[in-house]
Amino acid sequence: MSKLKTSIAALVIAALPALALAQTAPATPATPGIDKRQAEQQKRIDQGVKSGQLTNREAAKLEKGQAKVQRMEDKAKADGVVTAKERKQITREQDKQSRRIAREKHDRQKK
Repeated sequence: MSKLKTSIAALVIAALPALALAQTAPATPATPGIDKRQAEQQKRIDQGVKSGQLTNREAAKLEKGQAKVQRMEDKAKADGVVTAKERKQITREQDKQSRRIAREKHDRQKK
């Protein structure tokens, strides 16, 4: 009986760190696809500024659009669940931003 109690105690002690980690998990939902796309679009804007394809005014306008998408994502995460509808709206706005970036980068305006 003593070996059984010792074994059970060892299992409980071994499981405690896993239980603690499960309880400290972030409450906000993960949106890695949205985050990755935001980062890629930001890189496109930065590259456009660096290469001279975007004027400072164009870049500022595009940054404002990126901030709008970020606010949409933050709002969607606020209740702890990002629904399919919210993801679709964010994706649609990211699509618009992507087209704006492409249009501004290729409009032949230079710094």
